[in-house]
Amino acid sequence: MKIKVIALLMAVFVIAIGCTRSPSSSTEAAADEPYTITVGGSTSVNPLMELFVDEYSKVKPHIKVDIQPTGSGDGITNAGGTYQIGMSSRELTPTEQGRGLKENVVAIDGIAVIVNSGSAVSSLTVEQIHGIYTGTITNWNQVGGRNAAIAVISREEGSGTRGAFEELVGFQGRLLANANQLTSTGAILANVAQNSDAIGYISLGSVNDTIKAIAVDGIAPTTENVLNSSYKIARRFILLTGNNIHPESSAFIDWMLSPDGQRIVSRSWISVR
Repeated sequence: MKIKVIALLMAVFVIAIGCTRSPSSSTEAAADEPYTITVGGSTSVNPLMELFVDEYSKVKPHIKVDIQPTGSGDGITNAGGTYQIGMSSRELTPTEQGRGLKENVVAIDGIAVIVNSGSAVSSLTVEQIHGIYTGTITNWNQVGGRNAAIAVISREEGSGTRGAFEELVGFQGRLLANANQLTSTGAILANVAQNSDAIGYISLGSVNDTIKAIAVDGIAPTTENVLNSSYKIARRFILLTGNNIHPESSAFIDWMLSPDGQRIVSRSWISVR
């Protein structure tokens, strides 16, 4: 009799263990279920986002992040819709703020004014940059360079970098009519590198040794100078979400703002935490 009772108790115990383990196993399976996060917008934020994605794939290999670098305007317009996360490198207008999007600032970026690496010009004032981009200064010899017409290069209308640059330098809507308007940071880098008389502007984090980033008002475009506010041409990198954000997208943003994510920011940009 005692043997039967013991056997019965053991059977109940095994069943109980099976019942308690089952929900846990299904929860773990659900947590590892493949999922794709859609991200789109600013081409200036894109290089940082790609670094985030590369590192995050090691943390959550079952999560795929689909990035579409289509410009800040598109990122703002389609945040919470086509894109679960919209990328913007400019501030939202009052109308855009009225859409009820949540703003998540993940980094601070400086905008570097760049010239050809062979240029004799290594520093310009904000006033001189203003003059070049509005057409009142047209020759490099007016700002200490050689006798040659300045080839002005800008981003396209709707670009977050252009919007921020025009606002910070103070010439919104007054860009020189014959300025060469390009649609990506890479295109500006390539054009300035190939044209000895060109001037352009790009994200500080995208500066490389193919061009020369010049000082503005005597202040070099460095992370330290952006952080201490002595370099004035700087802006925020913003991620935008709607009200019904998926938990995986929310977890991704939380990770970007974590110490691990902010360490990635500090490689070339300024961390916000």
